[in-house]
Amino acid sequence: MNCNELKSILTNEPKAFMSQMSNQLNKAIVAGLGLLALAQTAQAQTFKYSTSKTDLLLGFRKTGSAAEANEAVVNIGSISNYLSAVAGSSFSVTAFTPSQLTNGTFLNLNNLNWSVVGSSGLASTTSSGFPKHTLWVTVPRTDVNIQSGVPIRSSVSSQSGVTTPIATIANNAIQISLALGTSNQFNTTTFVRENIATYGAVPGTLSTKMSGLVAGSSTLGDSWNQGNLEITTPASFTSAVRSDLYEVQPTTDLAGNTVVDPHTGTNSNAYFIGYFTLNPNGTMTFTRASATSAPSAPTLSISRFGNTTSISFTSANSATYTLCYTNASSLTAPLASWATKLSTLSGNGGVQTFSDITTDYDRVYSVKAQ
Repeated sequence: MNCNELKSILTNEPKAFMSQMSNQLNKAIVAGLGLLALAQTAQAQTFKYSTSKTDLLLGFRKTGSAAEANEAVVNIGSISNYLSAVAGSSFSVTAFTPSQLTNGTFLNLNNLNWSVVGSSGLASTTSSGFPKHTLWVTVPRTDVNIQSGVPIRSSVSSQSGVTTPIATIANNAIQISLALGTSNQFNTTTFVRENIATYGAVPGTLSTKMSGLVAGSSTLGDSWNQGNLEITTPASFTSAVRSDLYEVQPTTDLAGNTVVDPHTGTNSNAYFIGYFTLNPNGTMTFTRASATSAPSAPTLSISRFGNTTSISFTSANSATYTLCYTNASSLTAPLASWATKLSTLSGNGGVQTFSDITTDYDRVYSVKAQ
């Protein structure tokens, strides 16, 4: 990390760190003190984040009535480790240990919010190998066995707004790690515990950047408006929870040219990489998707006879389809919150049809493909 990346001035003492963070009057003096503090504590900096390797950040926190004193940011390694995994294979995420979560960071793993985010926004196109402002985000599963809704790709200018809070979370994790001054179980090259009382007011910490003003439908400071990226463990966490990892390349590059996703060969939906599983014992695994690409969203044809609504579409071979529905008044709610039919359909390359028997004439349908 170079001096230009520092957004705050650091010392060994959290109290001094917060005092200097709020000092807006003596910028020249503060800048000098910042250089001195950096020199004095260079050996104490432990948390690392690589922009050129496009590392992924795993965040843990608790909010609302379940809120606790700490949150944690984990560097779980380069996105290339996940993209290069063999289709259908699983491996452990070893950048943290269960004891780091429950022996001093949180009292337990109940009501725990977690998500994975990353961006190529800080790296040059040539060094990262991805278009500028490519995003990697997790989308929570409502059913552990059913893939979540696939995010929609946006222009590079839109996705650059999402890059900013992700980069700031990484940058401030580095700064907080340096300010702690001591390497221990909660301050390592891949894990840093952030005390909310001490650092929660610092712009860029996990707590200040993951939240959205529109509850449940946006996150990362409202820069991501396609639903909450965090999944929350149950109040009694006894069964594993899963969240899907997607690569969201921009639809256009910095020059305004169309970007065709190399994984899918299209310019529509994001690419499904696989999913993370958090177990009640605090361990986490990643499973690479079995298919080489996520199937395209189907085009629906709807007809109704009596109380039976038929929803037809052309399916893709080996894809699995799930019928989701809601009322018109709830169209603004995230797709993940829509009701779903328990039965699914398997794609065969031909036309498949869902049947929904209901007296509700105000019903809106969507079909998820995975």
